[in-house]
Amino acid sequence: MIERDDEHLKQQVREYWNAHPCGTQFTHLVPGSKEFYEEVERYRFETQPFMTGMMEFGHFRGKKLLEIGCGLGTDLLQFARGGAEVTGIDLTPASVDLVKKRFALYGMSVEAQSADAECLPFSDASFDVVYSFGVLHHTPNTHKAIDEVHRVLKPGGRIIIMLYHRHSMHVVLGLLYAKFSKVTKNGKTSEEWVRMYDGDDNPLGKAYTRSEVRRMFSRFRELRLQTVDPYRRRLSRFANQVNQRLISPWWGFWLVIKGSK
Repeated sequence: MIERDDEHLKQQVREYWNAHPCGTQFTHLVPGSKEFYEEVERYRFETQPFMTGMMEFGHFRGKKLLEIGCGLGTDLLQFARGGAEVTGIDLTPASVDLVKKRFALYGMSVEAQSADAECLPFSDASFDVVYSFGVLHHTPNTHKAIDEVHRVLKPGGRIIIMLYHRHSMHVVLGLLYAKFSKVTKNGKTSEEWVRMYDGDDNPLGKAYTRSEVRRMFSRFRELRLQTVDPYRRRLSRFANQVNQRLISPWWGFWLVIKGSK
């Protein structure tokens, strides 16, 4: 896949997510209130019950952990509750402000700042763990961001990263729907369908195959890949369970990458 290293595109990404901080779409409550954060957290873990175990929230006590693209700080807070020393960066000032407010509400410590994933403001070998969930496919040069992850990670340090999966049922069924739906006469490409997953006006979203991911993360050791899907509220409980057990481990839309430096 050809990366688009385009500063204008990156500015569009910044403006979009600054206006739509990730997670705010799941509640109509006033941003910044305790009730707002609690509703966002409840929605996340009701629809993604696998997160606690798969993301290893409680496994990094005493470790220095960086989250790239911290959004509202929902996951970062779980790592902090597990005893990690947490730092969060986000391309958008709006998200950084909401993260700081969230941690202050719970009387917890966090280092949060606005920064670019392709040029991290940290020294080499600064962190024991780098975590990023659904973020690096929204930056123009994803490969450069992965190189930055490697640079700031300590030798022996861990990565837990999620990127969108191109060979997934979400992409296949979405393209079929777009092709035959009366809503549109022109079928969408896979890139367009992935982009629109995060909103019709989202300027950039990419998905990768397993082989592409292995190439991009070739500098990391002990690489493990796993795909998964969130529970979809439009589906019955039974249908979601079938998807979780039989489909998403092979064709899930979320490709979780774990490894070490």
